[in-house]
Parts: sequence; structure tokens; C-alpha cells
Amino acid sequence: MPKLKTYNEIEDRIYNAIDAYKKVENPEEWLPCPNCGLIPKIWEFDNGRSTACGCGKNKYDHFSIHAESIMSVLKRSKTGGETSGYDEDELRKNWNHWVKTGEILFDPKEQLKKGRW
Repeated sequence: MPKLKTYNEIEDRIYNAIDAYKKVENPEEWLPCPNCGLIPKIWEFDNGRSTACGCGKNKYDHFSIHAESIMSVLKRSKTGGETSGYDEDELRKNWNHWVKTGEILFDPKEQLKKGRW
């Protein structure tokens, strides 16, 4: 596994991500990508959460790990406004799990069939 690299150490490396992806607030808690060695950038918005690193063809076609969005949790709630099932740290957990095992825990296409996105 590549050694952890901070954002300052990789200024000259290119992320395959649009500008909406931002640096994580706690990079020491994220494992580096086993392929490119970068700590991912993340994009969290109402309808999705995803990562981007240096892997992929370009900023529109790249590898990404995902987690369930806040709106997905809200829509599934019995009251229509409950977020108790929302794990704010799920994206980091899913990323670190993938780095360690190669297993993708949240496949957006499969989860959409279950009413999650």
C-alpha cells in the first residue's frame, strides 16, 4: 500500500475530478488509493456522495466510491423527515474499506434498485 500523502505533497499531481470535489477535512483518516497513491477528494451534495482520486480517464470519467445521500435517507424515512439512518462518515468508511479489501460496499446502480442513491 502506498505511503500516505498529504495534499501539500501532491500539489503537482492531477486529480480526475471536476471542481465540485473538495479536499477532505481530515486527510489522516483516509487511506491513500492503492493505485495512484492519492487521498481522495470528495463531493457531497443533497443527492449524492462520491470520491475522486487520480484514477480514470479524465475529470468526467473516473473511478469513484459512493455512499448513500442525505435525500435518499430522508425519502426512505417513515416520517419523510427523519435522518437518524444517515451516517455522515459512511463515505470515508466505504473508501477505506475498498482500499483495504477491494470490495465496493455501495454500488449506485444496485442501490438505486433498492430505492437508495
